[in-house]
Amino acid sequence: MAEPQIIIGIPGLWNDRAELVQKVVRKSGGYLLAGNIIHNAKGDIGFEVDIYEHDPSLAEAFLYAGGERLGEDILGEISNHIYTVYVIAKVRNIHTVKEVIDVGMGLLNAGGTAVKIETTGVAYSKEEWKEIADNKEYFLIYSHFVTLVGDENSYYSCGMQSFGLPDVVISAHIDVEEAADLLNDFNLYNLVEMPKLKDGETISFTQTSPVYKLAHCKDYRYERDDLFYNSCGLWELKKV
Repeated sequence: MAEPQIIIGIPGLWNDRAELVQKVVRKSGGYLLAGNIIHNAKGDIGFEVDIYEHDPSLAEAFLYAGGERLGEDILGEISNHIYTVYVIAKVRNIHTVKEVIDVGMGLLNAGGTAVKIETTGVAYSKEEWKEIADNKEYFLIYSHFVTLVGDENSYYSCGMQSFGLPDVVISAHIDVEEAADLLNDFNLYNLVEMPKLKDGETISFTQTSPVYKLAHCKDYRYERDDLFYNSCGLWELKKV
């Protein structure tokens, strides 16, 4: 099985790579950028990075990923960006996510404009990212790194590979709000409690809520080389 990963992208107005390296040294809170590695000696934490030059389509991608939460001033800076730093992290558990949040905050403090989680397809302003950096509570992290998607056939989560866990999918036979509650309840239970879930088991979250049977399968929603593909697979919830 391919190792699950998180990729975040942070554009900035660094004039050249030398300025990027210097600002990381001075303002990131202990990180060093050398070649294709960003490293923090204090925590002995290192990640692979890719640095790309200006991408004329990036502002549109951030607009789509950030919805109406990114203002025109932020989108203008993204449109004028000179470089984008992509941090690539192999996921062990939620501690990896917290380390990615910190390195993202370091790059924002060093001149980055905003953050896009490439493996989930959502984007955040510096202020929104600071909120989770300052308070790494389970639900806050989960709600920033996981999104819910629906179509005429099913509702499903996207982004649980950030925690090294499968996503969850359910048939679209139930109300959308009920589906959202169920998906979130299941994912948070899996993330916080870390149960040993098995094929064929049943689950229910209250005495009056429906009972669902669990079935684990490969992620059939995306191709294997798609950033949204979850190598941990999917839990299908089937109403008993």
